[in-house]
Amino acid sequence: MAKIVDLVVPNIGDFKNVEIIEILISENQNIKKNDGIITLESDKSSVEVPSQFSGKIKTIKVKIGDKISEGDKIGEIEITSDEMTHEQESVSKEIKIQEENKSYKDNDTSFLKIPNLGSGKDLFVTEILIKKDQLVKIDDIVLLIEDEENAYEIPSPISGIVKNITLKEGEKIRVGDSIAEIVNQNLKTEIKSKPIIENIISNNNQYQNIKSASPKIRKFARELGVDIQLVEGSARKGRILEEDIKKFIKGSLSNKNIKEEVVKKIEIKEERLPYEHGEFGEIDIQKIPRIKRLSGPHLVKAWNEIPHVTQFDEIDVTDMEHFRKNLIDLNTKEKITITPLAFIMKALVNGMKKYPNFNCSLEPSSENIIYKKYYHIGIAVDTPHGLMVPKIRNIDQKDLLTLSNELRKISKLSKELKIDKKEFFGGSMTISSLGGIGGSFFTPIINSPEVAIIGIGKTETKQIFIDGKFIPRAMMPISLSYDHRIIDGAEAARFCQDLKHSLGKNFAFNLSF
Repeated sequence: MAKIVDLVVPNIGDFKNVEIIEILISENQNIKKNDGIITLESDKSSVEVPSQFSGKIKTIKVKIGDKISEGDKIGEIEITSDEMTHEQESVSKEIKIQEENKSYKDNDTSFLKIPNLGSGKDLFVTEILIKKDQLVKIDDIVLLIEDEENAYEIPSPISGIVKNITLKEGEKIRVGDSIAEIVNQNLKTEIKSKPIIENIISNNNQYQNIKSASPKIRKFARELGVDIQLVEGSARKGRILEEDIKKFIKGSLSNKNIKEEVVKKIEIKEERLPYEHGEFGEIDIQKIPRIKRLSGPHLVKAWNEIPHVTQFDEIDVTDMEHFRKNLIDLNTKEKITITPLAFIMKALVNGMKKYPNFNCSLEPSSENIIYKKYYHIGIAVDTPHGLMVPKIRNIDQKDLLTLSNELRKISKLSKELKIDKKEFFGGSMTISSLGGIGGSFFTPIINSPEVAIIGIGKTETKQIFIDGKFIPRAMMPISLSYDHRIIDGAEAARFCQDLKHSLGKNFAFNLSF
């Protein structure tokens, strides 16, 4: 029997009145337990909130921009009685574990365990801050862990002596895994039933050499290549702020080789306008979507480090379009629909086989070139969350229909944020197509570490002078950007001519797919 229950914000650590930046579900959608339903963002980190149940979403009671806390209602979900029974068993099990922890007495042994952080992603041990035979007090930070986006400080909920440490740095962990075995040693032991995440280290002589900083600041320091142990904090009790990291980098310029783009990034953050935008009229301030925040630095780095050259041309695709639009299944007599991108992908592979410089990458040292023997094409997908570039693998081994179906599949997964992170890496070349929207030529930015990207504009019918007379032909504009360190203009021109041959006039005779 089905039952409608509330979806509420679970205990996800130190989150209160936190803004919703994404809603990952829709009404009447079927979801599974632990699927992400909303994304929250505070000044410390962003967290994807998982569902406590499997079932069908009936109503959604929140919207992007709302601020919520633990226990607030997100929506309603229809579940089966079996699912409800399973959930009750899980709750009973959790209560039993908590009762076992509370039964801790003098001279007993207890285990520190990984609390539920609400991450929903793979967790890894970054740093172990305790040693065997060390005294640990309540709220001492014992462990630093990370997922792919956030960092977390894990405090001890008990006091005692460390008997054994059961984790290693770099190890993949799960909620409930044991961190260490603690012996009471006749201390007045306190036990906290609810661990505090991202706690500030204070009044703790055991950790006087461990600098105090929030997970956000630790992550900021790592991204800039700064050892946080070398930074002096200016906040209360020596806590490190973002300004302290910036000051440290600027002070290190005279004796450290810090990349120029890092310094520019800091200077840009510090720029202030002489007048605020709001002084001239009404404004609306919104958060930059998460996908755009992640891709922005990558695009800036590619634009600043790669010497771009963009070559423009047009390809006569009249015969290709005639061929594509008249494809029929010989058995069923039904029309076969194949996207033009499938043909373009095949033509690019033909070109890369003849001009392998288009299928390579520079090593970070810029001393060696890596030539790839595989052909994986990235497709820029326009999603409500921002631009994503998943890869379609082994183009040379697949037929046109298979490629067309795969393209539809990865586009759907990207728009639903269900595509695996690995699918955004390991490409040969990228296609950015605006043909479905409109426009002709543009200057696409190379998707590093690739060395070329092709932009496709909208195909238009034009009068082309052929054999002494004007004939209407379907002309597709292309914009080929390439890394001039690897590819010169003559080679790029030949590559374009090869594409024109593969996709152009007398297409059916040129077809080698």
